[in-house]
Amino acid sequence: MSNQYDQISDLYASAADRSVFKKILECPTLLAILGSIEGMSVLDVACGDGYYARLFRQRGAARVVGVDVSERMITAARRREREEQPALGVEYMVHDAADMPVLGSFDRVAAAYLLNYAGTRGQMLRMCEGMFANLAVGGRLAAILPNPDFDPAGPSPVKYGIAPRPPEDRRDGGAMSVDLLLDAPLTLNFFYWSRSAYEQTLAEAGFRDIRWHPLECSPEPGDDAAFWDDYLANPHAIAMSCSRPQLG
Repeated sequence: MSNQYDQISDLYASAADRSVFKKILECPTLLAILGSIEGMSVLDVACGDGYYARLFRQRGAARVVGVDVSERMITAARRREREEQPALGVEYMVHDAADMPVLGSFDRVAAAYLLNYAGTRGQMLRMCEGMFANLAVGGRLAAILPNPDFDPAGPSPVKYGIAPRPPEDRRDGGAMSVDLLLDAPLTLNFFYWSRSAYEQTLAEAGFRDIRWHPLECSPEPGDDAAFWDDYLANPHAIAMSCSRPQLG
């Protein structure tokens, strides 16, 4: 779906910057799963405009490579770093995650909203195999995914600026979308996959110790943490981690 992001790159980058959800829930959860990355190498797959890639360097990663299928997103990432934080030294590359070469042996791989863009299990497997090939033995993958168990009849995330539209039949590979309710609403189209589909595909690629992690709320001082209770009761997103096992 590279054309989707080529067409919305500027609006998507603005949405990421302004997203309270990303700062209060998604980002703290992803960083907690990755753990300390001081002095490590990190591959950020589906890096978009480099939001997380830059953050990983700020948190002490020695090398960060950001990869995205959208050339316009990578152009935006390079421009933002050049204009805002030119000393970070993140490497940005255009690659389809389903056909990604070996770029190194990374201590950590991050993939925020990548696997849900696989239209088939075969495409998802190629994505997983590419990340596995780039992950050092003993290294860990941390991902953010649409929550397969989101309940459309449960508490709505609309007040948080998010309106998911999952397929009615919850069929693996079924088309779904989410509306980001900005001043100019933004619709992202992708695919529904069950937990078992993710788990089986990751295991087939060689990953082990597959775990699911609920998003954790880390409000800023003075914020009302209770504001997020409805979201946490029925989250539209969830985190997952797995590892490349030791040899032997």
